[in-house]
Amino acid sequence: MIFSVYYVAALVLAGGDLRGRLAQWRFQTLGPSALWCAVLPITYAAQIAILVLAAQRHPWPVALVPPVLDRPALVTGPMLALAALQVYALAALYRARIGGAAIAAGVVMTLLSCIAPVFANADVYAYAGNGVLGLAAYAPPHAPFPGDLAAINARWGTPVPAATYGPLWLLLARATGAVAPALAGKLLAFRALALAFFGLTLLALRGCGLPTRVLAIAAANPGLQLQFVLDAHNDVVAIALVVGAAALVRKLPAVACALLVAAALVKLPYALLGLPVLAAIASPARRYAACAAVVAGSAALSWIFGGEAYARALIGYASSTGLLGVVHAVAALGAVAAIVAAVAGARRFRAAVWLMPMLGAYTASWYAIWGLPYALGRRRVVAYLLLWFPLVSVLAEPSLATPWTMLVVIPVLVALSLRYSLQPRPS
Repeated sequence: MIFSVYYVAALVLAGGDLRGRLAQWRFQTLGPSALWCAVLPITYAAQIAILVLAAQRHPWPVALVPPVLDRPALVTGPMLALAALQVYALAALYRARIGGAAIAAGVVMTLLSCIAPVFANADVYAYAGNGVLGLAAYAPPHAPFPGDLAAINARWGTPVPAATYGPLWLLLARATGAVAPALAGKLLAFRALALAFFGLTLLALRGCGLPTRVLAIAAANPGLQLQFVLDAHNDVVAIALVVGAAALVRKLPAVACALLVAAALVKLPYALLGLPVLAAIASPARRYAACAAVVAGSAALSWIFGGEAYARALIGYASSTGLLGVVHAVAALGAVAAIVAAVAGARRFRAAVWLMPMLGAYTASWYAIWGLPYALGRRRVVAYLLLWFPLVSVLAEPSLATPWTMLVVIPVLVALSLRYSLQPRPS
């Protein structure tokens, strides 16, 4: 029930933005941009150090690079403080003249992400299991993995849960995991894969015509680096495909539709999440036909390659009941409404980006990037998402979640984000 805070927060922010009450957060940044470019990798290195120290205290059996699950209450506070400083630094970078310092900051953070001896989340272990099983991951065998791969079972059980990812991801995971027989090599291979798609995402963002300062806060974004390079979450694959579709949709709409279908074959929610990029198709008839083709193609290919086992895994994964399920459903309907409005060419609202993660079975830090396809229609919305991403992703990280972050920090931030809490209207 406590997790309903995420859904309520997203709904309140979206409603406040719809009524014109979302604060602009205009504040003066102090010091030269080069200073804040240095702050970003320094704070990111500090976050990695915190995760490493926490991981060393956790008695994780056989795992070579353990995720952080031990005593999050002691870790979350420093992680949040550093993330808040990163938001301020990104705001300073966004408003400054961009130079080589921003590029250097991004390169340093990427190197730190690649060599970090820790994961903040254990999903990459599931990816290694996906790579071993391939399409058989939809119906995993009732037997542990051999050798050091047994660490996957130590975290995910025996059998491992049925995969809820699309068939394209399972094939890609199989090819990635095949580069190394040992678990450590497989984990590093998935991190290398994530790095490659993170780079493709940045190139695609440039192809979308975004200004340099927006590209800078994407490349030098500690939150993105943590989620999609260090932790290697596979959403970066789908996001790269969707942003690529946005870059090509005006000149090559058919190719854009194919890329959106491919993203949905990585994670099925992208069959809806990617649709706002098709708003760039001028003809309404062609635009809606393209949307229908993406949804139908994603569903058909998912069934052809995943079959009944994939459908069963998705249904079991997404089931929720009680008041939490009701609030979740309302937030998800809000996300669908925002997507439909975006496809129709309506105004895009900043806070609507936080509704998009509600299309998942639950909230998680890496799902915060789900708002990017919606945001791409307006540069201001993209900047808003990227600027707040480091703090939001820490607040939504399952391994760092605590009652005080959900019951105190999130409500306070929501209140501060609403204009009436900062500038009350006269009676």
